[in-house]
Amino acid sequence: MSAKIKNDQLLAYLFDGKPHTLSGPMSRWIEASRGFKEFASEYRDKIRKKIRITQSDSAVQDLMAELDVAYQLVQQKRFRVIYEPYGSEKGRGPDFAVAFKSFTFNVEVTRIHSGSLERNEKSPGFERQQVNGRLVDTVCEKLGQMRPGMSNVLIIVSDSDFFAALDLDQAMTQMKDRVEQKEEGLYGRYGFVKPADFFKYYLRLSAILIRPLGSEETKVSPNLWLNNQAKHPLTSPLKNALQKLQQP
Repeated sequence: MSAKIKNDQLLAYLFDGKPHTLSGPMSRWIEASRGFKEFASEYRDKIRKKIRITQSDSAVQDLMAELDVAYQLVQQKRFRVIYEPYGSEKGRGPDFAVAFKSFTFNVEVTRIHSGSLERNEKSPGFERQQVNGRLVDTVCEKLGQMRPGMSNVLIIVSDSDFFAALDLDQAMTQMKDRVEQKEEGLYGRYGFVKPADFFKYYLRLSAILIRPLGSEETKVSPNLWLNNQAKHPLTSPLKNALQKLQQP
């Protein structure tokens, strides 16, 4: 199956000719982007399998977020996007490896949604505290997937404006403070015995990019945080390229 295959043939293969929540977005992306069509064709078997085994609404939304990020990445013509490049190795790896100029960086995608945030009208700062807590949980859950010896970017997709507007510098500083203070609950959840266990992986994290869900219809800009302690920080050209992902 080559990139010359007709769009409807590729979609029929991916979805087994059956209706699916993702068929609309995939159809739009394939129609709008030659690069994404080539990506979907190259990884058609992997995408088809994911579509077939993904059952719950939440899991479908997770997969849509992952493929939406792939769509955004391939819009950068200098990016060569590889889907699940470390799949055959032990443990979970990042979702994408991206070749850019003379080096390769990794991208891990995760989704957090506002539905799990409780609302408390009597406490204006309550939701903000929850957002900070969810960010800490999300980062700690994903740190183990950061690969050594290269740059790693965590892209968080969310349908909550709170995350898009979050002060990431402040939130990440607070997270490090909690780690250094050996907060019992935080250590127990993620298996940290001492701060060095956390920082071993934290130093592999080059950047966090928070993108709104369905960003083609929003005016909210992506929120980029750079880790100034990273062993492999982002280069200026890469930083600029990431900031272009679905700008309003």
